[in-house]
Amino acid sequence: MKFKTKANALVAQFNAYTVLDSLHPNGEATLGENIADLGGIVIALDAFKKTKQFKEGKNINGLTPLQRYFLGYAYGWMQTRRPEKLAAQLLTDVHAPIFLRVNGPMSNCDEWYQTFKVDSTHKMYRDSASRVRIW
Repeated sequence: MKFKTKANALVAQFNAYTVLDSLHPNGEATLGENIADLGGIVIALDAFKKTKQFKEGKNINGLTPLQRYFLGYAYGWMQTRRPEKLAAQLLTDVHAPIFLRVNGPMSNCDEWYQTFKVDSTHKMYRDSASRVRIW
């Protein structure tokens, strides 16, 4: 029952995003992939915290290890789609649009808020009670 409640929160989160001014993802259709993206970030972060690089805590080019971790994930998804392709994806694909595969799970990750000092004045902010934590 708790899993279903948490999954429904993720569905609602993705349903609320707006793409191309008026279209919305189908949170129910993309749920499995959204859970996978969120779980992947959390599990990989736990693994990263066990590395020498994280434990040493050295800045590289002004970035902390956690900043590099989150930016590395985001950079891995960097690409663009034409509006027509994006609109079609919302109707036919079980994956959320690419930018939401970064912004969605990041906005549920407490460490991301701390790392980048994200607060309620930022667009991607979600209050702690609204952040989805499945595991």
